[in-house]
Amino acid sequence: MEEFAGYPGAVGPDIKEDETVRAVAELRGASLIYHEKRGETAAVENVSLAVGKGEFVSLVGPSGCGKTSILSMLAGLAEPSRGEALVLGARPDPRTNATGYMLQRDHLLDWRTIEDNIMLGLEVKGRLNDETRAYALELLDMCGLTDFRRHYPRQLSGGMRQKTALVRTLAFSPELLLLDEPFSALDYQTRLLLANEVHGIIKRGGYTAVLVTHDISEAIAMSDRILVFTPRPARLRREIRVGQELLRDAEGRLLTPFERRNRAGFNEYFDLVWSELEGGVGDGVE
Repeated sequence: MEEFAGYPGAVGPDIKEDETVRAVAELRGASLIYHEKRGETAAVENVSLAVGKGEFVSLVGPSGCGKTSILSMLAGLAEPSRGEALVLGARPDPRTNATGYMLQRDHLLDWRTIEDNIMLGLEVKGRLNDETRAYALELLDMCGLTDFRRHYPRQLSGGMRQKTALVRTLAFSPELLLLDEPFSALDYQTRLLLANEVHGIIKRGGYTAVLVTHDISEAIAMSDRILVFTPRPARLRREIRVGQELLRDAEGRLLTPFERRNRAGFNEYFDLVWSELEGGVGDGVE
């Protein structure tokens, strides 16, 4: 796997334009129908996608179109009504260590310190030991939160809380990281800063990530590929691969999300994604 010069120790996606994707996560003709008292609600319809090792893929689409339902199938929280969801070639199981899921809200426990919060997933999965504790604390240090390890969540800003939630998610080294609008509750400046930091952490760690976002600029700034979905039920409308002109500079260094936003061509990608979304209005479950 190639190394990204911009982030020491980081690795790039394990796919190329002319290669078959070696998928960490897949949907194969997957549909999801929710059965309720008032009837059936089709959330996702016949979606096939694959995410290669080390890739960062964003899902965008109208509000309520079913993007979170796609994450739920990949996380093993919802079983496809038709088709298949696979992680590492097997049906996803939330009880395993294969998938980490980061939500819009941090869901930190107010009565536990920051250090105790980041150990929670390891405790639940029975994996807390000296080695995993040291790794979690190393991640905390990478996020600049070591000095706050004895603090409680109420003493931290929104961005710091979300970084703590990310550390908790990464502490057990998931093969697949699912991000469901993790920055949406933050003010704009904090959102930009945190997206930049999270992108660096993910690339340095070589994680495979799928992000759901309503922010087109965020998707372009962070992703290797963008998957655009129709209004509910979600169908894959278009795949947009971000070109090298936004991924690297002339010396081959991987660009940060901040840097991508200022590159020539960024607005053209924005217009392309917008044109696919224009006129699409969702009215159902996420």
